[in-house]
Amino acid sequence: MGHVCRLAKGGLFLVLLSICACGDSVSEAPTDIEATATESATSTMPVDFPNSSFSNSSSSFGLQESSSSPQVQQGFSSPQMQPTSSSLWNPQTSSSVENIPLPNNGIPYVRIIATDSIDTEYVACTIEIAGNGQYESIAPASARIRQRGNSTRLWYDKKPYRIKLDNKTSILGLPANKDWVLLANYRDQSKFMNAIAFDMARYMGSFPFVNANRFVEVEINGDYMGMYQLTEQIERAASRVDIDTSGVLLSLDMDDGPELSPDAGNNFYSKVYGMPVAVKYPKNISAEWLETIAADFATLEQAILSADYDNVQKLIDMESFIDFILLQEITRNVELEAPRSMYLYRDDTGKYHMGPVWDFDGGFGYGWDEDTKEYFTSQSWILGTGNPSKSPYNCTAESKNDWGMCNGANMRFNSYDGRAVPGFFANMFTNGTFLATYRARWESHKTGILADAFAKLDAYVSQTAIALENDATRWPPIRRYDTEIQMLKKWLAERADNYSNVLANY
Repeated sequence: MGHVCRLAKGGLFLVLLSICACGDSVSEAPTDIEATATESATSTMPVDFPNSSFSNSSSSFGLQESSSSPQVQQGFSSPQMQPTSSSLWNPQTSSSVENIPLPNNGIPYVRIIATDSIDTEYVACTIEIAGNGQYESIAPASARIRQRGNSTRLWYDKKPYRIKLDNKTSILGLPANKDWVLLANYRDQSKFMNAIAFDMARYMGSFPFVNANRFVEVEINGDYMGMYQLTEQIERAASRVDIDTSGVLLSLDMDDGPELSPDAGNNFYSKVYGMPVAVKYPKNISAEWLETIAADFATLEQAILSADYDNVQKLIDMESFIDFILLQEITRNVELEAPRSMYLYRDDTGKYHMGPVWDFDGGFGYGWDEDTKEYFTSQSWILGTGNPSKSPYNCTAESKNDWGMCNGANMRFNSYDGRAVPGFFANMFTNGTFLATYRARWESHKTGILADAFAKLDAYVSQTAIALENDATRWPPIRRYDTEIQMLKKWLAERADNYSNVLANY
């Protein structure tokens, strides 16, 4: 049952620690890297919020006040607080925060007041946003809110959210829309892995729309929830996936596919490679229309199966296809195997384009140990160190055995060292023209892509210095974010340095 929520301009609380001194083609204004906090923002102290479960009096570390940029002490000891559920609704608390000014800790601050507990169904709320010198503030606006995501929603106390405003609104310099997302980035100890992947995609230049990176502090019903990444919902819109009514937006996604979402009515297994496909646009399609979409997608699959470069490039934008695979490999996003959250769309001319890119929580060498939440555990290659077309998984769905391998394949006598990536992403490597184009595309990217991404990352860290410490107090981390960021940079740099040698063996 749907309800509503709203956004607002000025005050907002934040029970920030006893820090003593403390996603429409987006034309961003200002750009992510250009946005910097004003002098008043950086010199403003976090304020106490009496009704919040997040108490600044429990903090055991300090921030040094500065009139220029926030400087955080290197010492770190966060209190072991038990996080409270963001889904709890307290009408007394909610009503008491409405007139409390929103804090200014160098980045925008979002206050959400929901009328009921927040779960997977939309509930009514109001939202207000203090731009804090970076963007225009937003006065209280009616909207609806719900939890979003799959594993990130089910496994972690810090929940990600989806917001649907009653009216199209420009938020934090981004084109007006009703639909927005708050990414929690809870498992990511650095807090910036999705952001750096988005920036790498932006640098590549072949994706018309790449999600924006806007970092905000969030409060829900008087409870400080920490730092979030506000970005666009992936959907058909003039400033997002810009397709007309004849276009199609698809997601290759196991969670949204026929096996795990059998009653959705918008999914199918692809006819050639057997990948789970969900139709994100158009909405509410008939069975006949669904079959038409599946048949059209099979035309692209069949061209890839034939490894006919000229035919494939007529059906899909080749730069976006190559860049999409490159980005998954450089970030080691193992979700390409399932696959999960792999978007592509067909424009009004009938041509497919890969993207928008989304969800890199399973990338960056994640070790899949939920106790340690450790990334950077592996430098292996998801497409292997030999030509991916030789993969024992590169065959049609009907040619696979019960183990998901091609009939006749025997891993005991196979040198393939990659993942079980669908042939949709592997078979074109058998074509010499494609392989040469792929190598050349990487060479054109490798000298600048990380320099650009790291410069933006440094800016994000500087802008969010206080918010990162506040988040660490609200959700005590396993490892400190600055240590994790250095590991992230080192891991990516090593990967980029080695990839040309890997491609030479293809």
